[in-house]
Amino acid sequence: MKKFIAINAGIAALVGSGIAEAGYSPYYIGGALGKGQNNANETQFCPPCGDSQFTVNKKSSGATKVHKIYGGANLTSTFSVEGEYANLGDTYSLDMYRPENGVPGGRAEFAKARQKTRGIGVSAKANRRVSRKTAVFGKVGAFAWENKNSMDYTNLDGINETYKTTDRGISPTLGVGVEHELGNNWSVRMGWDRYFNTGKGEQFLHLDDNRNFTDLRSVKTDTDMIYVGATFNF
Repeated sequence: MKKFIAINAGIAALVGSGIAEAGYSPYYIGGALGKGQNNANETQFCPPCGDSQFTVNKKSSGATKVHKIYGGANLTSTFSVEGEYANLGDTYSLDMYRPENGVPGGRAEFAKARQKTRGIGVSAKANRRVSRKTAVFGKVGAFAWENKNSMDYTNLDGINETYKTTDRGISPTLGVGVEHELGNNWSVRMGWDRYFNTGKGEQFLHLDDNRNFTDLRSVKTDTDMIYVGATFNF
C-alpha cells in the first residue's frame, strides 16, 4: 500500500505545475458519506452445515453506513487520476440459531458472523462538463481491500467463544457521478460506486470432519455505495 501511495504522489507532482498553468485546479481532496448494499446470501455461511438445522437471519440485506476520503490530480480538463480510502462497513452479516435436536424452546447454539471491509483504491476518472459549473464523471480502477472476519459462538452449555481472521485482496471498481462547483474552491459530489468480489471465496465458516471449527474466510460480495461528498480544489 505504501508503494501504491508513493506512485500516486509522484504522478501528481510531475503534472501539477503544467495543469495550474492551463487554468484549472490541479489537485483536489474530499470526503463522502453514504449507504452501502451488497449481494451476500445465507448459503455462503457454511454449505456443509445444511443438515445442522441452522436458522439463518440475514442482516446485510439492508443498507449500511459507509464513508470514504478521496483525492486526485486533474491531468487534463477531462481526465483525472483519483485515490481513495473507503470503509464499506459490514459486507457480510448473519445471525445463526440451532436448537438442540432441532426442537425450539430448549438449549440452543447461537452465532453471529460479521465481515467488515475497508481498503484503498486508485481509479482513472473521465470528466465531461454539462454546464459552466456542473460536470458528470465516470471512473474505473482497482481496490486493495482488507476484510476483518469474526464469529461470536455460544454452545449448548452457554459457553461463548470468539473467532477472528483477516483476508486481503485486490478487486475491480467502477463508478459514475455528478459534481457541481459552489465557488471559493469548493464543490459537491454525488455518485455511485461498485466494488466487485471483495472476498476470498463462497464459504465463510469452515469445519473439519467432526464439525469442529477450522477457519473463517471472507466471502465474495459486490458492494454498491451511494454517497454525497464535498471536495476542496487547490
